[in-house]
Amino acid sequence: MKITGVKTYQLKYQYSDNCVFSDAMGTNPARQALLVKVETNTDLYGIGEAWSYGSPANIQGAIIKEQLEPILVNQDPTNIEQLYQKMYWRTIAHGRRGLVEGAISGIDIALWDLFGKICKMPVYKLLGGHTNKVSSYASGGFYFHTNEYDLTSAVKSWVNQGYRTFKIKIGRVNNIDGSPCKYSADQSDSVTLNEDIARIALLRKIVGPDSRIIVDANSAWTPEIFNKVVGRLKKIGLNCIEEPYPFENVEGYEKLHEVFPEVAIMGFEGEQNIFNFAKITNSHYLDILEPDIGWCGGFTATKKIAAAAEAHYKRVSMHSFGSAVHFAASLQMAAAIPNAYPVEDEVNFNPLRTDILEKSFVKDKAMNYLLPEDKPGLGINLDWDKVKKYEMKG
Repeated sequence: MKITGVKTYQLKYQYSDNCVFSDAMGTNPARQALLVKVETNTDLYGIGEAWSYGSPANIQGAIIKEQLEPILVNQDPTNIEQLYQKMYWRTIAHGRRGLVEGAISGIDIALWDLFGKICKMPVYKLLGGHTNKVSSYASGGFYFHTNEYDLTSAVKSWVNQGYRTFKIKIGRVNNIDGSPCKYSADQSDSVTLNEDIARIALLRKIVGPDSRIIVDANSAWTPEIFNKVVGRLKKIGLNCIEEPYPFENVEGYEKLHEVFPEVAIMGFEGEQNIFNFAKITNSHYLDILEPDIGWCGGFTATKKIAAAAEAHYKRVSMHSFGSAVHFAASLQMAAAIPNAYPVEDEVNFNPLRTDILEKSFVKDKAMNYLLPEDKPGLGINLDWDKVKKYEMKG
């Protein structure tokens, strides 16, 4: 079997004004996804997704078409590690981090999906197989343009669905000295620091003392801001804080760990490849690693990151904010490792995740996702008519 080509599908869904939402540093007026299809000289193909954090997907598509596809054509698709190394090292001068590594990630996911179809096994089984049941946490609580959004109602709906771990966004405060939020393009929906802490307290009140709560500042806090609120966070009973600072602020994280040892620190979704992750895997301040499989190097890199995390007694939570393909890959990865923390389960309206599959993901009453053992690769079938519906033209 040989690879004959790599196709990309740029998908986009434009939100209406009342669905636009923001985190601390960015606003989401639309959702996009770059699907990657590795084709062969047989009827079999693999599907992946390259993540780009909102960067123009056509740029990633050009990287795949102009630079990565020529590396892959006529190669054996089952030599996945070799192909990953070729793509990584042939782009090392301008790769390592950024859109190139994201493009490699999408191809790698597609190669593993294809390998699973060749072997007639799900990817998590090919990676060793740990469980077919993956726990998840509700990821929501963004800042919405509409006044109709009610955090209380939203959280209660998550509880009713069966979640027991919950995450909301914080940090969209632009009136504090040193806050990078003042540089964001859209300044609407900002709150005061007191209002932000009240949101966390509200979350705890609704979900009760026995549920885990996580807050995600998307790197928008500074140590000075954190010091203003650490006492109140301790009283609320915060379980986990995700990326209060940029991952480069090692000293800030070390101090945070010292003054708030009760809280787990989770990160860093924006980091990439095993070499960069090794620096934080070895750290004493990070408790939960959060790789993004469509960004950090696909299955090939993530399985190594997870193994290194296990060797340092750290958990791994898969970051997932993409389409159904991205989420499927995240579930397969989480099911393959023994040190998995609940996977991110976005609760925002996103048809690129909910509307492009022939059959929906299967889950139980406790919001554990159940991976079928008889579905190969990523365990999903795309509805190609729906893919075409959301595909950008021209």
